[in-house]
Amino acid sequence: MARRTILERIVDERAGHTVVGNVSVTIERIAEEIARETLSDETFRRSLRELVRRRSQEILDDLLRKRKPATRGSVRRRRARTR
Repeated sequence: MARRTILERIVDERAGHTVVGNVSVTIERIAEEIARETLSDETFRRSLRELVRRRSQEILDDLLRKRKPATRGSVRRRRARTR
């Protein structure tokens, strides 16, 4: 196997980055088009909205359960630090 020159390695690297970048942009455009088509379906939008609403509530409930209640002393110390 012949060793590549520095110039060949540079060309390979830059050409590779360019191809990957262009393919990535194309994939992103296709995904955006599919997303627009999907979101135009009212039934899907309602289902997605309900899923997001349900998960958001579950996350909020979980955060509230894990929160430590503030004690009166900790509230006073916090107020003193902010003054």
